[in-house]
Amino acid sequence: MNILQISFHTAPMNNLGENDGGGLSVYVEAISKELAKEHSVHVITGEEAKNINKKNIKLVSFNLFSNQENIEEKRKYLDEFIDKTFQYVEENDIDVVHAHYWLSGLVAKKLKERYKIPFVFTSHSLGIFVQENNLGRISSEKEIFNVADKITASSKFEQDNLSNRYGVNILKINTVTPGVSEKTFKSYKGGKKKNTILSVGRIQEQKGQLKILDIFKNLQYRIKDLELVFVGGPSGVDGEAYLVKIKNKIEDLKIEEDVHFLGSLSQKKLAKLMRRSKLLVHSAENETFGLVAVEAHRSGLPVMSINQGPFKEIISNNKDGLVVQSFESIQVYDFIIKLFEDSEFESELSDNAVQNSLSFSWEHTSKALKKIYTDIII
Repeated sequence: MNILQISFHTAPMNNLGENDGGGLSVYVEAISKELAKEHSVHVITGEEAKNINKKNIKLVSFNLFSNQENIEEKRKYLDEFIDKTFQYVEENDIDVVHAHYWLSGLVAKKLKERYKIPFVFTSHSLGIFVQENNLGRISSEKEIFNVADKITASSKFEQDNLSNRYGVNILKINTVTPGVSEKTFKSYKGGKKKNTILSVGRIQEQKGQLKILDIFKNLQYRIKDLELVFVGGPSGVDGEAYLVKIKNKIEDLKIEEDVHFLGSLSQKKLAKLMRRSKLLVHSAENETFGLVAVEAHRSGLPVMSINQGPFKEIISNNKDGLVVQSFESIQVYDFIIKLFEDSEFESELSDNAVQNSLSFSWEHTSKALKKIYTDIII
């Protein structure tokens, strides 16, 4: 089976945490490597990247834009990308297409119209969450859902939103949870941890990093040597402006010496940082899954979030983390103080987190996708 993975706006196997590089890139890279064990996998992108040609797997960049350009700037290259994709498909025998994110979905839609190649669509994020309709996103998503042969949902929460808010036929949706790299993310018993609160994600208002600062300031009076570490760089049209807003508030709160920005990190370096931290705080209210939570759990790191969707499917309160309605809740402070001051509680949560993560595997994800691909090939 020849599989074409389309990731128009961001290049898998490129640097994570830079502009648009995040969970989507991890997902595409991971499933492509798994699928390539038995099938031929082609990955195409518009973002500048080094081409890769290994056994059963090819990454081809059309080099239309850099990773520094925002999504609106990248959108202007979509027609050119579609033309190049047509040419690529004519030169390669493609059986099935898997499109990632709505812009790639538009490409897959055009491919199906011209070449009758069936396609699977994975949104990774939904326009209804971010209200990003300035590019016609929500209407485009509806068009894609209508013509896609199958749509994958990463969680029950996403499946419900696809069905109830977009009107997608439930029979068209397959819930396929993402996995986690077992080689990269692992916990080590007895490893020394610092009093570190970790935030991982691209810097943009949707991710809500600003909400973490007041919590951190209030906790400094109780927890000694507390530090806050942000991983990920600015993303989107207003990413840089949001980073400035965060840094201004840090200055206002006078916590500059204890807050650190590490920018993008490799998965290996991120895993090492997770192993030496005590808590991951996830501040985005809307996600279709939240891959970073599973990666943290596999590393033995409890997760706290205000996400009332898929994170409630991953996290069990006071067992491997905490999901709350608001960071202003006293429950937040009680939980963090106990986690940082009670070593037995910390150890118990860490063990539970690892155990909870064992059900997530890229091998399982890829097996489920392979079945979907096979089912839709005529």
